[in-house]
Amino acid sequence: FYHAFIDGLETDVLSYQKTLLSMQQAIKRQSQIKPLQPPATPPQSSIKDIFEGSLRSVLICDQCGCKRSQTESFLNLSLPLKNEFPSQSEVASREKMTTRRETSNITACLKDFTDPETLSDPIYCPSCKRKSKTLKQHTFAKLPRVFCLHLKRFDAANNKKISDFVSYPASNLDMGKYLPHWCEKVVSTESKDSDSNEIDAESPKVLYDLFATVNHRGTLNQGHYTSNVKCGNHWYHCNDAFVCDAGEGNGEKEVLLAEGAYMLFYLKNDGK
Repeated sequence: FYHAFIDGLETDVLSYQKTLLSMQQAIKRQSQIKPLQPPATPPQSSIKDIFEGSLRSVLICDQCGCKRSQTESFLNLSLPLKNEFPSQSEVASREKMTTRRETSNITACLKDFTDPETLSDPIYCPSCKRKSKTLKQHTFAKLPRVFCLHLKRFDAANNKKISDFVSYPASNLDMGKYLPHWCEKVVSTESKDSDSNEIDAESPKVLYDLFATVNHRGTLNQGHYTSNVKCGNHWYHCNDAFVCDAGEGNGEKEVLLAEGAYMLFYLKNDGK
């Protein structure tokens, strides 16, 4: 649905831009003075400018470090959930988590997504001229202005929904450390003991602030979607046609503790 909505919105914007361009050209043709104008450029989609990012997918030879990469665009990033036990400080800061045996953290999910993995079969390396052990890794080549995270809660293979609680920040989600230069695996050819994907220089801060969530309650086969939206500094809960305050104060605490987070929408903080 999300992809269909974005595609439809993009189509409407392009249609409006084409109509506006046609109207401008018609007005110019009716004018007595016709100054020389450069050829009209095709209208560009402002929707993709807002929502679209790109991933860098790279294959890394474990023997020589040779890299082969390609980029692929995305409108939302689908993240597998990674279980981890909460620390005592996390439990103390979230009353509802005291009854949960496990939790997932969005930062751990992002780290798991960008960590290199060893492919099961050797891949031919053009530098080594033979098949060798190969690593595959995803990093972010371009980060969008609006960053949509999709949590993969529906496991069709096992016919179940993953209902783990997922914690995520309301502000300052730092995506700078997942850019290629600071995240991508570097294989040393001098000594395998020195293999590392750590860079001495500190990664840039690319910060995002949460402004909306979509939550799902129910099972794999049936359920109900609700959403939470931030307007100004206040959070509102949307349940079909019914809209109310998300909770006490500005409602942020209730949003962060809500069950069934399914999609998270973050806006890049440009420091303005």
